[in-house]
Amino acid sequence: MSGEAPAHQVLARKYRPQGFEELVGQPGVSQTLSHALSSKRLHHAYLFTGPRGCGKTTTARILAKGLNCVKGPTPQPCGECAPCREIASSSCLDVLEMDAASNTGVDDVRQVIIETVALAPARDRYKVFIIDEAHMLSNSAFNALLKTIEEPPPHAVFILATTEVHKVPATIASRCQRFKFRPVAPEPLAEHLAAIAKKEKVAVDAEALHLLARAAEGSLRDAVSLLDQCRSAGEGRVTVESVREMFGFVSADLLLGAARALHERDAKALAGWLKKVYEEGVEPAQFLKDLRAAIEAVYLEKLGAGAADPAWSAALSGATAEGLGFLLRRLNRALEELRFGDSPRLALELGLFSALESAHDLGAWVARLEALERRLSAGGGGPALSAAPAPSTARVEAAAPVPAATAASGGADWPAFVAAVSRQKLALGAILEKCAHETLPDGGWIIRFSRQFDLDGAERSRTFLEEALAALAGRPLKLQFALGGAGAPPATLDIVDAAIPQTPGGAPAGARWKDVTEGAPDAGAAGALKKAEGVFGGKARIVKKPAGGA
Repeated sequence: MSGEAPAHQVLARKYRPQGFEELVGQPGVSQTLSHALSSKRLHHAYLFTGPRGCGKTTTARILAKGLNCVKGPTPQPCGECAPCREIASSSCLDVLEMDAASNTGVDDVRQVIIETVALAPARDRYKVFIIDEAHMLSNSAFNALLKTIEEPPPHAVFILATTEVHKVPATIASRCQRFKFRPVAPEPLAEHLAAIAKKEKVAVDAEALHLLARAAEGSLRDAVSLLDQCRSAGEGRVTVESVREMFGFVSADLLLGAARALHERDAKALAGWLKKVYEEGVEPAQFLKDLRAAIEAVYLEKLGAGAADPAWSAALSGATAEGLGFLLRRLNRALEELRFGDSPRLALELGLFSALESAHDLGAWVARLEALERRLSAGGGGPALSAAPAPSTARVEAAAPVPAATAASGGADWPAFVAAVSRQKLALGAILEKCAHETLPDGGWIIRFSRQFDLDGAERSRTFLEEALAALAGRPLKLQFALGGAGAPPATLDIVDAAIPQTPGGAPAGARWKDVTEGAPDAGAAGALKKAEGVFGGKARIVKKPAGGA
């Protein structure tokens, strides 16, 4: 670097990557850009997206060096020529960096970009515009930039970096090659921190490095800054205790003790561990996050999707994946209540003590209920559910034994079936109460209706009826519908107005009966009435009143 180096330089700037090979945790981005530079297949606009501190602006500067290095375009800039040194120090005249967070207006875009983009580079091969936090530009600024990005001069290259890509207009994003930067995994972060500590001759515990990597949450810049802070506080040595003390991490013993109390549903022990949390001044949110992270590792191990710390595996060896999943959901809910509540201590206590209610294996309940269902399906009774304490969040109703006289072989009880239908569809259940039924060899039923109207309604609800029957019988069964026949109840519906008095031997005084279905010249009318009688049942009679009658 040109000029005299400062007396002290923070580690985040001192160890900023200067080449694609030094980028940490972004192999896809570095490989693609390297191939583009080596093959001279360059684009005029790039959009770098991803979380903070993962290398977007650093990669933009490396790309600018690759474009303007005296040996370039090259994927391996020398770092010694004037363009490389000036770009690294942000002093190159042909690489313009614009902070969109503080220059959001259209006038800023016009002054920095639009009025200078047509000018040839002062010295280098390309004029590179790096727009950091591009999503902060106003709509008018984006509109002013659109035409320039759409048809730029051949010597201009635009690199937009943003943490919120959804705020970048589609008209801008569609004209850029998009590269997605991902959070750096804890393992590469810890290795990178170890390499820096070795160069700086700082003694760091391996567990402390993993704590710093976890605290950085995928940000390489944050991880290096945390190491720098710990080095300053520890006078050249970084220990697990110093890291925990500085950043408020919860001790492993405290987390293990609370986890055991939750698993064993020991409220007294849990209260003791919470007292230690308060005495040590641990933030409730940090305690819940650390506890959740540790239990999550064991949960994934139980599922065969990962490996947990041996101490945690041993402490929760008797737990099951179902029970740990329940605990994780309760911890998530406690964190949400902690975020929006005004009493962190109360939210912490309610979240943990409520988890004691059912923080146990739910698989045994499922197996027990499945066994009971199989016994009922076979026509036998089952053990009372009161043999074990009922879950506080569920209500289980014991099923009555199936009478042998009314149950189909391997089927279900007709009264229970009608009752189940009535709970969902009251009208349909009332119709079934009046129907006759016959048992089929496979355990299903033939249901006989007295009216075509009722049969059609049941046909429209066939899927619902067969599902209700399968739920009772424990296996799929078919239903058949028939009109009339042996055992079908007689039709009881009479569509004659009951308000009209019926005189034996004839029609009421002043009126006369006429059966229009007998000898009617209009066969269509007769057929329609016959069909109505078949649908509604009963006998259709038409009363004709004398002319002028009321």
